[in-house]
Amino acid sequence: MLKNIFAPLSGGMVQERVLEILANNVANMNTTAFKEEQVTFAAMEANPWPAYSNPMPPAQFKLDMRDLYPLHGNEMGYVTLSNVETSHVQGSLKRTGSNTDVAIQGNAFFSVNSPFGERYTRDGSFSLTSDGTLVTKNGATVMGERGAITGLSEGKMRILPSGEIYEGEKFVDKLKTVAFSDQKLLQRLGDNLFVHDGPPENTIAASGEVTQGFLEGSNVNPMKNMTNMIIAHRTYEALQKAVKSYDNTMQLSAQKVGEVS
Repeated sequence: MLKNIFAPLSGGMVQERVLEILANNVANMNTTAFKEEQVTFAAMEANPWPAYSNPMPPAQFKLDMRDLYPLHGNEMGYVTLSNVETSHVQGSLKRTGSNTDVAIQGNAFFSVNSPFGERYTRDGSFSLTSDGTLVTKNGATVMGERGAITGLSEGKMRILPSGEIYEGEKFVDKLKTVAFSDQKLLQRLGDNLFVHDGPPENTIAASGEVTQGFLEGSNVNPMKNMTNMIIAHRTYEALQKAVKSYDNTMQLSAQKVGEVS
């Protein structure tokens, strides 16, 4: 009976995590350049024999019971969360008219310098500090090919589609944009930032262009995520009823066994 109750129990635990992810997607549907997360599942079928260790004693009359204990096979069927992937599909562009707002069209990321090192973002809602340094809304320094981008004023700064930045007619620097051949090696952090968790050769030449005065919107599909939330909630309720039914059956069985005794 415990094996039977474990399957719906594991399914309910997975649906709780699914609801958390979907709710976070919906909550960020208006967040600049937010990338939604997508969930995949895996069914783990009962298969106890292949991974069982060989219980043969090392020598006659010298049996160590610890050689018999570790049975590593899976005796119960259950459901698990296989993977949570970030969808890097580009969101739609929205005009803001602000000179410090920049959107990337293509597969690239802006490089920014955080207190913990280089990080990457698609969120181009930048601003200028008092000394004219280009920073993110959380204060991280936006990086150019020469380092921090400074000496700018909002009224005169121009950003070309190539990423070159001018202060009036004076060339200042070029935005440092980075792309990755396998975006699955990007790890999501807070504040719309990503960190690269792969080998250096995964970094490739950035493509596309940047557009001044625009921001990239979230790529969250509200209708799809709301529909999936309803499905996940109803599935959770059904699994909860199954667990309760098995629990009631076990209680009744224990009661009948006690009466027979």
